[in-house]
Amino acid sequence: MNHARTSMLLGFGLAAIVGTGIVGCRGERSDKPPRQFFPDMDDQEHFRPQNETEFFADGRSQRPSVPGTVGYGRAPIDHAEAETTGWGEEYGVQRARLLREDKALYSGTTDAPVDDPAHYIDEIPVEVTMDLIRLGQENFDIYCAICHGYEGDGYGTVGDRYAVRPANFHDPKYTNTDDILGRDGYLYSVARNGLYDPAGAMRMPGYAHALDEYEAWAVVAYIRTLQASRGMSIDDDIIPGAERNRLLEQRGTPVGSADQPASQEQIAEGGEQ
Repeated sequence: MNHARTSMLLGFGLAAIVGTGIVGCRGERSDKPPRQFFPDMDDQEHFRPQNETEFFADGRSQRPSVPGTVGYGRAPIDHAEAETTGWGEEYGVQRARLLREDKALYSGTTDAPVDDPAHYIDEIPVEVTMDLIRLGQENFDIYCAICHGYEGDGYGTVGDRYAVRPANFHDPKYTNTDDILGRDGYLYSVARNGLYDPAGAMRMPGYAHALDEYEAWAVVAYIRTLQASRGMSIDDDIIPGAERNRLLEQRGTPVGSADQPASQEQIAEGGEQ
């Protein structure tokens, strides 16, 4: 009887100990170091980089690669030769950009005081081509249109629901180069670094993680294209004929037009076929 009672008490005691351990590992916040039940994996022996060691005969803590190891992602390249190939041409362009020392290109700013409009450059420092504008449109539609709208008027899917509407790039202050807001360098700086109010609160996040310098200038070029096209007629002579036809086809025939094709319902009712 006493043996059974002793076994029962030991069982309850063991259960209490296990239960206490489980309760103590519930993941609640604490300023104390976590309990280490098996510390071997947490506190492993290791070498600090570039340190010496007596463990290996050559005294090196960092071990050389074993014979036959293939270096992944690295290969010696003759840049002059690679840039003449189809696959290497774009890498050559990127390399030239990275090696370019140009504050205006990378920051969009000058040495003028921050509160001076001249602090921001007033002209895009890369060649503006159709490829650049198309690249800008692609990235604008991905990162900017959700708030600023596809037309840059501030009526994006998300921006339309804000208490304070995002920037409308067709506002004259964004085209007046005498105003800080109207300078190309300012638009570039905001696209890359974000926008903060005087109190330091973020009003818009920066997109430097997604847009490199060239892509950010492409977005600025596309914003300028949106501004230039505002109010322009499709019949304007500046629009090439082939581009005009493409735009008309993309837009489609206006609803109610006499040239609008008949619907399936009209055909079913014996209408135009």
